[in-house]
Amino acid sequence: MWTHGGVSDGFVQDVISTFYVSETDGQVIGSGKLNIETGMVDAIFVAPEYFGVGAAKKMLNFLESLARENGLCSLKLESTLNAAPFYRSFGFMGDKVSTYHSPRGISLDCIPMTKSLEQHA
Repeated sequence: MWTHGGVSDGFVQDVISTFYVSETDGQVIGSGKLNIETGMVDAIFVAPEYFGVGAAKKMLNFLESLARENGLCSLKLESTLNAAPFYRSFGFMGDKVSTYHSPRGISLDCIPMTKSLEQHA
């Protein structure tokens, strides 16, 4: 884990209700998180040996479909600087660098990004 310490019961419940994994041959190869109340996308990670095979793209498409099914009009996320071009290729907008402060005191440069979702009839 990139931060140290235990996790709260609230965090565990949030993970249970908003966290998804992708698998290949029974092995977890990626993850993603969507809060369907706020439209916040988080924790899109892919195992290094699966970089470049479309795992992150599939997860992001899944989360976007889930958001549409739940009537969300937009998605938002805080991208790492190196992931911003990936999110822009999916229509996310945002350029201003900000600093994310984790509850455990970790600071990380990020780019807040948003994407409007067209609702299909």
